[in-house]
Amino acid sequence: MIQTILPGPRTGRITVPSSKSYAHRFFIAAALGQSPVTIHCRGICEDVRATIACLRALGAGIRETAPETYEVTPLSAPPMKPYFLPCRESGATLRFLLPLVGALGISTVFYRGGRLPQRPLEPLLSELACHGEVTAVDDCYLYCQGQLRSGDYVLPGDVSSQFVSALLLTLPLLPGDSTLSLTSAPESAPYIAMTESVLAAAGISLRRVGDRYLIPGGQRYQLPAELTVEGDWSSAAFFLCAGALSRAGIAVEGLSLSTRQGDSAIISLLRQMGAEVDLTPGCVTVRKGRLRAADIDARPIPDLIPPVCILAATAEGESHIQNARRLRYKESDRLRGIASLLVSLGGCISLSGDGLAIRGVSPLWGGTVDPMGDHRLAMSAALAALAADAPVTIWDADCVSKSYPTFWADFQSLKGESPCPAPSETPSV
Repeated sequence: MIQTILPGPRTGRITVPSSKSYAHRFFIAAALGQSPVTIHCRGICEDVRATIACLRALGAGIRETAPETYEVTPLSAPPMKPYFLPCRESGATLRFLLPLVGALGISTVFYRGGRLPQRPLEPLLSELACHGEVTAVDDCYLYCQGQLRSGDYVLPGDVSSQFVSALLLTLPLLPGDSTLSLTSAPESAPYIAMTESVLAAAGISLRRVGDRYLIPGGQRYQLPAELTVEGDWSSAAFFLCAGALSRAGIAVEGLSLSTRQGDSAIISLLRQMGAEVDLTPGCVTVRKGRLRAADIDARPIPDLIPPVCILAATAEGESHIQNARRLRYKESDRLRGIASLLVSLGGCISLSGDGLAIRGVSPLWGGTVDPMGDHRLAMSAALAALAADAPVTIWDADCVSKSYPTFWADFQSLKGESPCPAPSETPSV
């Protein structure tokens, strides 16, 4: 699919889909429970569909009983057969389920699509092997067998927070007590906090002492009978940044202001860069201010970097993005991709190591963009059109379905902003 976005700011009101990160965790927790759970989840994306497909393959019953309402029946006793789990291109699905199948003691074949085979799994695989789960890789297939044992687990925290979350989700199920020690500070620590909040909601207990988790074994999940997955701040960020280019502004609904989602940091980033931000219960409204450059640490908020880079490309001064190494291992080399995207649209950006320097220009150019199959680059290109002086055409635009299937419909629902009257004109009344 090809999308062409006309230039100029937009205004309107958007309700974002439910948090992809929370949805993964809640569906897994529900499938591991003891009684059915009803989950209300807006806008199920391709990544979450991959988790649902894998949980169904493992024996969970998951059916849509009403629009955006899902009943999850826990896993039944697994028969002794190899399971085929289609992860598609979802890194969270693969990483979260890898230890789980070991805890269940079942033979499994994971299918990995797109760039997923290139995304790192070490040292998680080695640590699982030390505790009884054996894996083998054959191109896009990953084979697992063996019974995972409780014990002392050790991981670095700065490779992927998903490794830590995966073990926190699994180790409480093992018969004996376990520990998980982190040898370095975790990247994207808010995502681990999200996992901890889901575990608490499911009645799972653990304790963190310094860099070590103490995890009692033999626990069972039990979520409330009904729950609603809160709105997704990662998806909302594109529209909130779009609001920063609009005098009339954009209101984004469905967000929790008390969230543990790390990408809620977009509020402070927008204020730091000069946008006007208003907060009301369940809604964030952003309007244009005098945008200025900022220095940003990408380590805790990698998914915010693409839309923030678009704003930086039109802000006064030179912005610096640091500690963005993890962006190289997403659906594309996202660090290089956002640099190429902005250069093709007339931006002034340089890539150095794991960081970016972006000098603001105004306006950006129009042009044609190939997002390289990366949903966040495609959405960033749409955002760039709002600061451009000519249309932006986006190839392979349906790649946004990975995280935000209704993005283009929501984007097109916004209205073009009326231009300011020229100084010599007298506004009509």
